[in-house]
Amino acid sequence: MLLFSKFITIIDRLFLISRIILTFISNCVLMTTKITSESLPKHEISLEEQINSLVADLYYPSESDEKIAYFEMKFSAAEKLSLANFRMFNGIRPELTIQEIDFEKFFAPLVKIEDWFGDNEKKWAEDSLKLKQLLSQRLKDILILKVGEIEIDVYLFGKAGESKWEGLKTKIIET
Repeated sequence: MLLFSKFITIIDRLFLISRIILTFISNCVLMTTKITSESLPKHEISLEEQINSLVADLYYPSESDEKIAYFEMKFSAAEKLSLANFRMFNGIRPELTIQEIDFEKFFAPLVKIEDWFGDNEKKWAEDSLKLKQLLSQRLKDILILKVGEIEIDVYLFGKAGESKWEGLKTKIIET
């Protein structure tokens, strides 16, 4: 009986020691993996993500309201972007006319609020204004080019990085 009692005492002590060790290890793991949100690196939202969130339900008003979409072009920012380079990098045929338009003129129909606008149209105009501000803040050397006649592709883009041009693309109909 005495032997059995000593055996139980040893088992109890081993159990107690193992619980202490496990608690210590658990606390060490918690201390090393506990990361506050302030210490996490902040994910910077890319310009593409910001544009896509603003143009998700945005259409450019013309004879056929067309979707506005994100556009990017890889081109060395050290080089000056000529119309010939623009044509080449985007596969635009030489016979198509290209006309440059003004930034304000492009956004005028998007940000204009009419008396008859409902909540959806007002949100559309607000998102358009946010988009206009975002592009003017984040892009340099902004160009807006209309390509073609009647069914016209419109590209709004500027330098967003060393070799990246970003912006918008849509289609307008002018008869």
